[in-house]
Amino acid sequence: MDRTELSLLDLGFELPVSGTDAVSGWSKGTSYGDPDAALDRVVAHWFNLPRWHGNAHLTARAVDGTPRLVSAGRSVYEADGWKITLDVRPDHKAVFSDVRQADVYVMTHVMEIRRLSGNTFTAAEVTPVLGALHVGLSFALGRWVAPALPVGQNDQGQTVWGQWGPMLCDPARRISSGWWYPEDQASLADLLGCLLPAFGDPHRERTLRLQMQYAITAITDRGFVEQRIMIGAAGLEHMMWQELVLSGRLAETEFKSGRWPAHRKLRAVLTDAGVELEVYEDRLPAAATFAARQQVDGDRQADSADVVTRVRNRLVHPKETQEPVYSVKGLVTETWLLTRHYLTLLVLRSIGYRGAYQDLSRTNRWVGETERVPWA
Repeated sequence: MDRTELSLLDLGFELPVSGTDAVSGWSKGTSYGDPDAALDRVVAHWFNLPRWHGNAHLTARAVDGTPRLVSAGRSVYEADGWKITLDVRPDHKAVFSDVRQADVYVMTHVMEIRRLSGNTFTAAEVTPVLGALHVGLSFALGRWVAPALPVGQNDQGQTVWGQWGPMLCDPARRISSGWWYPEDQASLADLLGCLLPAFGDPHRERTLRLQMQYAITAITDRGFVEQRIMIGAAGLEHMMWQELVLSGRLAETEFKSGRWPAHRKLRAVLTDAGVELEVYEDRLPAAATFAARQQVDGDRQADSADVVTRVRNRLVHPKETQEPVYSVKGLVTETWLLTRHYLTLLVLRSIGYRGAYQDLSRTNRWVGETERVPWA
């Protein structure tokens, strides 16, 4: 293996790479150019975003120069002092026709980021915006999508900064597993309005990024269901700690005491968010059957907080027999649906989102069927 440098076309920048031979190798990623340069705009290319109808039309040109209208191909968002423009590629439908194949990655959109005021900015100022868009859109879609190879240009149109690096990105899919319906542009604008300020705060960014990473893994409909439940449960634990301990509502010792078992803590934060906890037999028959068999303290009936925490405990702790879980057909799947639903809602509430969402605990809803978040 040889260490060498890769020249970036005519830009005058060299990137360190590791080569196995004269024609192949890899790069671990790096930034190039001047990180303190005054940038007029940043351009990046998105991979694996779905096609949605934007708020403006585009004009493209075919190979022979013939003009071509791309209906509703541009989406423009304004949030936290930034203007973000996303243009879909004209042949999106054609390139997405083979996404059922394994490991397909498609460049689907071009993005431009500018200051709303028209002022310049630095790479350090725009990096949190790129991070928020990467994690935020992935959280909304329930799978990793990525903005790749961002370049910064000055007011003369010269490239003065750029970034090469590996980005988390799942293979392209036609159908989203996420809570956001891609045709609902108002909700995406609301999400960005909450996300960008949060990611701009270094104290909030780390926590929120971790919570969204938990949620993305829990939301996706691939892999073992038990794995998704456990990742989602870890995310719920993180949210409960934030909402109950860091807020000052409970002391750390009280949070860990037997007086506050997992179901009570989860019930508390969900109730604060206005989330309904009743298990309906017509929506979640297996969970309803399991809940009816549970013994609880007092006169109350077992609810979805009991279902989520008790199933998770039986899956994780060897001393708990797993027979009551697997004897109810469909219970593990419905527990996953509830877990991802609750984690999604708690993350959205933590950033102040008040728009619409798709209920991830339901599998029998219509395409595009959304509702307002409970606390709205």
